[in-house]
Amino acid sequence: MNNVSSNNTTLIINWKVLCLLLMMVIMGLFLVWLYLPLPKPEMPLTTEIYDRNQQLITTFYRENRRQANLSEIPDFLIKAFLAVEDHRFYQHHGINPGRLLKAAWYDIANRSLAQGASTITQQLAKNTYLTQQRTFKRKLKELFYALKLELHLSKDEILELYLNQIYFGHGAYGVKVAAETYFNKELGELNQAEMALLAGLPKGPGIYSPYTNPEAAQKRLLLTLKRMLECGYITETEYQNYAKQPLNLSGLSSRRRPAPYFLDLLQDEIAGIFTAEPGIIYTGGLIIETTLDLNIQKHAEQSFLNGLPKLANDRHGLVQPQGALIALDPHTGEIRALIGGTDYNKSQFNRAIQAKRQPGSAFKPLLFATALSKGYTLASKIDRTPKTYLIGTVAYRPLDNNNEFTSGQMSLRDSLAASSNVVAVKILESLGIETVLHEATRLGITSKLPGQLSLALGSGEVTPLELATAYLPLANGGYRLKPTTIKRIRDHNGKILYQRISNRELVLNPGVSYLLTQALTGVFKEGGTAANIGKYFTKTAAGKTGTTEANRDAWFVGYTPDLLTCVFVGCDRYERPLPGAANRIAAPIWANFMNRVTTRNTEFPIPDNIVKVPICKETGAKATPDCPNYSEFFLIGTEPMDYCYQHRHIQLRVCRVSNLLPGPHCRQTTERKFIFGQQPTAICDQCQPKIRIFDWLQRFFVP
Repeated sequence: MNNVSSNNTTLIINWKVLCLLLMMVIMGLFLVWLYLPLPKPEMPLTTEIYDRNQQLITTFYRENRRQANLSEIPDFLIKAFLAVEDHRFYQHHGINPGRLLKAAWYDIANRSLAQGASTITQQLAKNTYLTQQRTFKRKLKELFYALKLELHLSKDEILELYLNQIYFGHGAYGVKVAAETYFNKELGELNQAEMALLAGLPKGPGIYSPYTNPEAAQKRLLLTLKRMLECGYITETEYQNYAKQPLNLSGLSSRRRPAPYFLDLLQDEIAGIFTAEPGIIYTGGLIIETTLDLNIQKHAEQSFLNGLPKLANDRHGLVQPQGALIALDPHTGEIRALIGGTDYNKSQFNRAIQAKRQPGSAFKPLLFATALSKGYTLASKIDRTPKTYLIGTVAYRPLDNNNEFTSGQMSLRDSLAASSNVVAVKILESLGIETVLHEATRLGITSKLPGQLSLALGSGEVTPLELATAYLPLANGGYRLKPTTIKRIRDHNGKILYQRISNRELVLNPGVSYLLTQALTGVFKEGGTAANIGKYFTKTAAGKTGTTEANRDAWFVGYTPDLLTCVFVGCDRYERPLPGAANRIAAPIWANFMNRVTTRNTEFPIPDNIVKVPICKETGAKATPDCPNYSEFFLIGTEPMDYCYQHRHIQLRVCRVSNLLPGPHCRQTTERKFIFGQQPTAICDQCQPKIRIFDWLQRFFVP
């Protein structure tokens, strides 16, 4: 019997030991879990987009939140939050037992979870790691997470996270954005009444909004000040003064984002940089310094909208024609302004990067760049008599201005300025289509172009940005650049995440670039296709028009040493032809815009491998002093060496009687000028010797 009793006692003791060990293990695991740090609360932050002059363009966010350090939040605002939310925040360890028991008694008595007793730490835990669902299980988790936060973060860190996380209504998260949303102020500019209102909003942003319920907002403001008085943060006198302060509400307004088509391109570029984080622009709190110049963008929009003809409204109510304008720094490829249409709200189709259209004669500079690289000079003469080309069984006969009877020789310079179709196709035929296609690709064309003679007249389809890219080497001395919207990206702490490095590739002889630029300056002069705008834009510039068949599309691409701008105009679905060619539609938009933004007149720099030579207008040979001449630029080694044979003169003394070289008996001579090759070579034999009387008599008398 005693053995049985002894065994039972031992068994009981063993169970107690096991239970004690189990409890110790559970407590140990709990302590381990408690001391394991939580992931640091990560809140979606607002990304700020700045232009090149550090002006804020816009923000991108999933939650409109900008980080504020605790040091930049006014002490009054911090105390207002503590008074109305958790005045013992710095005394407790994440849980306020008194408030917790009082709330629990109320909830049990009323069989609900309506009464809250959450500390600031608990609110942070709930908003960061848990759902908003009201259950005892969630409440229990909230307590444990609050303890963990208190163990691993300082009070100031918890408070800073809380003040940046809470929602204030009207899309504003965190105190910094709340101050901007309600008062359009920085935190340090708020008065005490405004700060008291902000502190009272998170309890019920929809209830206490001064925009939707001003009376409730005023009561909440006074309640916050009253709590501050009760907590000893302010005096009675201060309470009375602050209660009378005005609320300088800024008003709610839906702000239109400037340069929306530029921002679309920016987002594409960001996605290419942060490939592993495609949504980072909405959550990462980035500080993006762009290449955009808001002032230049404003002038671009004004010039573009004022210059577009208004022909019809399409089925979406969008005015046609539409178009694009792109302005770039030719030396860096940085985009200074970009327009992809007239109304982003009605059409997000970005014509600057998505519209593929035929550039017409705006393609010719790429063809002529190839010609100058392959031995042609600006003085080279080409017959402009129309020619028929047989392509299979189809006859192709390009004309200039639909004129069958053009003829004569035309220099490369003049044919580009006048945009001769006949000369362009003849040059393409002599160079070979594949050669020109290869050169166009090197310059920056990425679209597949047609391998046919009409390529010389711009029959291949390209985007405006693509064509502008191909013009960059012409404008900057031969370097291909990739256009960009971004200069630098930093995180919200200022750490540099991305710094744009300009990768320049020399794809064109700098001398050829200069020669082509020189030829394109003639487009603005008499005989050029854009001579009509030459009197409005008088600074040094180069450019080219492009008009497609039946005036469907109009282009102008032009540049100064500092800015390259491409303008495209055309109806989206070819609803109607344009009421004029490119010189009347696209070129005036370009000139108006460039006049607004170009402040100085500078010349294009001359490369070392360029020489200037006087040329005979009639023969194209090196000019003599008697030639009708003009000065032309050449790559060193390609300039003509022989003087003009037609206007080369020689000065000779000749007999006045015969106009021949003087003989021994010519008594009257003079200096005369002869065309070289037509000068006399024979000696005069018409003049007889003079008979002197004394010589005659001497014959008879002298032995």
